[in-house]
Amino acid sequence: MAHHHHSTPKEGVAAGLLGAGAVAAVFLVRDLLRGVPLLAPSVLGQVLLQGSTTPVTDRAVGGAVMAYSGLHLAVFVLFGILLAWAARLATTQPTLRFAFVMVLTFFEFFFAGLAYMFHEATQGLFPLGLVLFANFVAAVVMVGYLWRHHPALRRAVRRDPLGFGAPE
Repeated sequence: MAHHHHSTPKEGVAAGLLGAGAVAAVFLVRDLLRGVPLLAPSVLGQVLLQGSTTPVTDRAVGGAVMAYSGLHLAVFVLFGILLAWAARLATTQPTLRFAFVMVLTFFEFFFAGLAYMFHEATQGLFPLGLVLFANFVAAVVMVGYLWRHHPALRRAVRRDPLGFGAPE
């Protein structure tokens, strides 16, 4: 059997970048359909990082796009590292498989809560359904990446999916 060496930081950064890219792609498509490319990171940068209560919505503001993009990447890279670490541990610690599912669920609804909290300030540009969809796509991409890179985890999940003990 081949031995697989895993670098949690490298895998986490890769997973995080993939997840960040997935969310960015969903909103870029929406922004392009609205005729204002990069509107999402612009508005989020203005509201979250620059404290604006009336963000510019007819064009992207470069500084806000850059600032928010940096924050977006950093958050996803940190989350990717957390997921890569959890994937590595879940291979040998079955109960962490259930925790892995719970962490993904928590973050899905955490970001939905943030979207709701800033709904008025962002002028409704981030409807709950779109936020949930974008984060779901990111989760699928990130987990898919980690799943492909952890054959031992795949075997362990087949034996005991959520760490509750294999059925007898």
